[in-house]
Amino acid sequence: MKHLIGFLLLPIMLICQNNNSYTFSEPIIVNNNPDLGLSRPQIITQNNGNPLIMWTSIDEKKIYVSRYVNGEFNEPLLISTPDLTFYGNQNYGPEIDSNDDYIAIVLHNSIDNQNNIYVIYSTNNGESFSDPIKIIEEEAMIEGAGIKIDPNNRIILTYETLTDDGEVKQMVGFGEFTLLDPGINFTNFTIANLNTEGVPCECCLGDIAYSNDNVVFTYRNNIDNIRNMYACTYNNEKQIFNAGFSIDNYNQSLSVCPTEGPRSLILNNYLFTTFKSYAYSPARINVSMYDFINEGFQAQSTVDWGEGFGVQSLPKIANNNSHIAVVWKEFRYYNIDVFISILNSYEPNGSNLEFTESNSISSSEPNSQQAEDFINVDICGYDNYFHITYLDYNNRVIYYRTYFQENINNSFEYNTIKTKVKTIDLLGRDSQNKGFNIDIYNDGSIEKKYIIHK
Repeated sequence: MKHLIGFLLLPIMLICQNNNSYTFSEPIIVNNNPDLGLSRPQIITQNNGNPLIMWTSIDEKKIYVSRYVNGEFNEPLLISTPDLTFYGNQNYGPEIDSNDDYIAIVLHNSIDNQNNIYVIYSTNNGESFSDPIKIIEEEAMIEGAGIKIDPNNRIILTYETLTDDGEVKQMVGFGEFTLLDPGINFTNFTIANLNTEGVPCECCLGDIAYSNDNVVFTYRNNIDNIRNMYACTYNNEKQIFNAGFSIDNYNQSLSVCPTEGPRSLILNNYLFTTFKSYAYSPARINVSMYDFINEGFQAQSTVDWGEGFGVQSLPKIANNNSHIAVVWKEFRYYNIDVFISILNSYEPNGSNLEFTESNSISSSEPNSQQAEDFINVDICGYDNYFHITYLDYNNRVIYYRTYFQENINNSFEYNTIKTKVKTIDLLGRDSQNKGFNIDIYNDGSIEKKYIIHK
């Protein structure tokens, strides 16, 4: 679920130094049954702030979800069908997103020389899910797919195609939840990179970032082997993506595809993008910042780097009510671990983004030859919390924990007692209908939303 309050609070962070002191909650086991695959956990929050975690069984081609209910994660729900196959490994596979009561999952496969994209969705906060619905059928190879649900419950689906003659396209389509079978409908698929110089990297999935005013597609571009990150804004009137612009100042010359694209978000008219940079060795996680109002590149910085650090990869970015966080995987010292760092301050018109020193999400002892390997991590923000899931590869355990500021209520229950009191329309009348609605919560907060259908 997305909170508009984040757009109001972030500017405070961008213009001053913050005395933020984040700490971890105790880890909770999501699942430790090796028969369920336990690969690549992904996390979202439901509309009450409780986490829902999805993972896959790569070998058996199964998708599971588990919800946090009454202080623990419930029995996993198998949401894939027996006849469904999909592409997946430890680093890539099905993607998930949510808003309000809606959840959407995207996956892709190849059957009989046809390449397909499917969506599985829920309209009841994850209590049940639809069967897989085929959205796309392509002769060209599909390299990957992503999905987002914006604050108006519009579904945004992305995928990349690669033809036999080497033509690469980054496709974006917009959909909606409907009352008609099969419950979702997509129109207006367009080539995001159509008006941009260069060719998308052939195996780097792009990402969608959105706000009330902007939809932006970010991806790794290739202009004569200079493979910088690019962004293309969507023109709502023409229903096309405008010519893209670089959001990466490294000018990285690479003869082969680096296999990783960016992850992005928009806050207060700034586009923040995190990505794995190959401008030096070993590769490091970076974040860049672009200003939509002044239409200019603002800053770019390495998140955290030090002696003994190794290859950093697969970053994710998220915001809570006051900060932005970046998580990633890294071979540091003797083992693979997952880390988090907070964007601490930014000086307007400066050149650097200042991040806190990274912390081990697994709380592994630094420089230990006995530490376990943690190979996957995902993050989302809700209220004052960052919700994190990560995988202990050696012992086959999926964990969950939160990252929160110590100067606020630090119990997980703080995040779960917030409940909706009523929903009204713009005239103050009780409402559960489509159109503009205002949710009122027991803590005095409100949320405005536009419902496409009910």
